[in-house]
Amino acid sequence: MIIPPGFTIPFFYYDQFLQDNKLDDAIYAMLNDQKFVHDPAYRRTYLTKLREQIKQGTMSARLRAEILRRWHAEFGGRGVFARSSTNSEDLPNFNGAGLYTSMPNLRTDEQLIDGIKTVWASVWNFEAHEARERAGIEHTKVFMAVLIQEGINSESSGVMITADPFNRTQKDAAIYISAKRGLGMKVVEGQKIAEQVVFRPVANATQVLTRSEEDSLLTFDEHGGVKEIPISGERVVLTDELIRRLAGAAAQIKRVFRNRDQDIEWAYLRGQLYIVQARPYIPG
Repeated sequence: MIIPPGFTIPFFYYDQFLQDNKLDDAIYAMLNDQKFVHDPAYRRTYLTKLREQIKQGTMSARLRAEILRRWHAEFGGRGVFARSSTNSEDLPNFNGAGLYTSMPNLRTDEQLIDGIKTVWASVWNFEAHEARERAGIEHTKVFMAVLIQEGINSESSGVMITADPFNRTQKDAAIYISAKRGLGMKVVEGQKIAEQVVFRPVANATQVLTRSEEDSLLTFDEHGGVKEIPISGERVVLTDELIRRLAGAAAQIKRVFRNRDQDIEWAYLRGQLYIVQARPYIPG
């Protein structure tokens, strides 16, 4: 397995960006607006407006130059993902997976800079705000880092968990795998069911939970971003060989993290397995 290369824009630069654009003052005013606190519809609209302000903000010339220098030097202009990672994820009782926005296949200078600002803005996604509120997390203490990572235009991709999320009483080791053709990203609300299996290494047995019902896949657009194309022909995503390779990689990653169960994002392209993210698995 391979981990795609990348570099990180630390939390500090998100905080600096807010201060430079006086958005920290705007956030303070928003959070102390009583209508914002008590009216969900108003709150959703206000958060949309704040995200747009962040996207329209000005990144410091020094930071912009350094990001673009590293991107061109390390990736030669190849498409990259801007992946989200806040300091309020993977907590004992708060996972945070899926709350924030990651941007795929950024291929030009402007796409990359705008993509980073979009990731920063996603701190204020409505769903993220509501989840933090329920968990009692202080919003002003949440900061966003961005991982700039080589984009893998995968033939298939998905997630796997080093446990059976549907049967926590099961004594034997198990690997849950979810897979789809193309990029493992949500296309639209109400997307079709992905392929799902549970592999049990001790019994060397695979339990098929669902087969893919998707009739399209996402792939890189040559101009940046992604495009959706129809699927034709065989729809089975996971072969026996790939299931075993994935299970082996998952077990190895779990060992690296001292046997703590992991929630892992993977991609597969031209016979090569890529691991693009691993985070602690939090049941429920």
